[in-house]
Amino acid sequence: MAVFEHRKADRLIWQPRLHHWYDVNKARGTLPERYEEWDLLAIYDDLDASPRAYHYFNDTIRVIEGEKVKIKRRVDGDYIYTKYETPRGNLTQIERITEYGTASLRIEYFLKSIEDFKVLEYILRNQRFIFDKELYEEREKLLGDRSEPLITIPWGSIQRLFIVYMGFQRGVIALWKHKEEVEELLRVFDENDDERFAVIKKTPFRIINFGDNIDEGLCSPILFKKYMVPYYQRRTKEIHQAGKYCTSHWDGKIKKLLPYIQETGLDGLECVPPLPQGNVTLKELKEALGDKILIDGIPAIYFLPLVSNDELKTFVGKLLDTFSPNIIVGISDMLPPDGSIEKVRMVGKIVKGYRV
Repeated sequence: MAVFEHRKADRLIWQPRLHHWYDVNKARGTLPERYEEWDLLAIYDDLDASPRAYHYFNDTIRVIEGEKVKIKRRVDGDYIYTKYETPRGNLTQIERITEYGTASLRIEYFLKSIEDFKVLEYILRNQRFIFDKELYEEREKLLGDRSEPLITIPWGSIQRLFIVYMGFQRGVIALWKHKEEVEELLRVFDENDDERFAVIKKTPFRIINFGDNIDEGLCSPILFKKYMVPYYQRRTKEIHQAGKYCTSHWDGKIKKLLPYIQETGLDGLECVPPLPQGNVTLKELKEALGDKILIDGIPAIYFLPLVSNDELKTFVGKLLDTFSPNIIVGISDMLPPDGSIEKVRMVGKIVKGYRV
């Protein structure tokens, strides 16, 4: 919190995201021998690292569906089928379970055409949100002083259409051919978010993360300026008025979007991958962020065998010199399943020994 509040911190935080690495290696039986019987928090403690807390708190904000909305979900082999049944019609989605069963990928989206928009609007207008305080306190006790509680909220505005409900190709075509209908649906997204944010503003969370997965190839500068900038400006103002801080998950190529960062109202960016994984240099990113916070910053590929320890050490030193003290150091985006856990330990020692 000292970093977010721009107070002098006693040290920098090393907060690598290890969940994907842990889940895949546990599933395929390839965890390091010493960690085979350990849970993930014990591994974090052994590495003297901090977990990103939204992995533990996101489900404390629960969605309650309307009385006349039914959700049916079934798993059949490698596929997950989800169906909404409503008085206005039905929507269906299919996900494919990925290798090792640790994640899933949408292969059929809920919205096939603009005729489905009214069904989704009915669903969203009948949803409400609640904060599970008991679960929050349970998770807070579990984490102890390892990290500050925070929560990630779902994709905003046009990103929600592309990523969650329609897919990029259909979404762009719908925006091109049926702009009015798409923008009406985005207004319904906003109404739904009004309910969500009203609940979140009353919670103990001091940091709110927008899980927007921003990439200039999916959200071009034109789309970003028209849809995402107003969305951020409205929501970050609300969050700040509630005495909270806000970041957003920009985990793609973002060079063309750098000019808009100061307009968003965000306090920082999470997961931005610099070159050679992304398309921005550390200098370009620092110039665009100014005094805003960078969360993460080390490209995930640096933890693979193809990169030497010396290369990683050199990059980490440059990263810390560029962004300290306005940084929560981590991996952009996560430690890969074949990444080196010993490199994670090595970086932790570098971060711990760095003089702020």
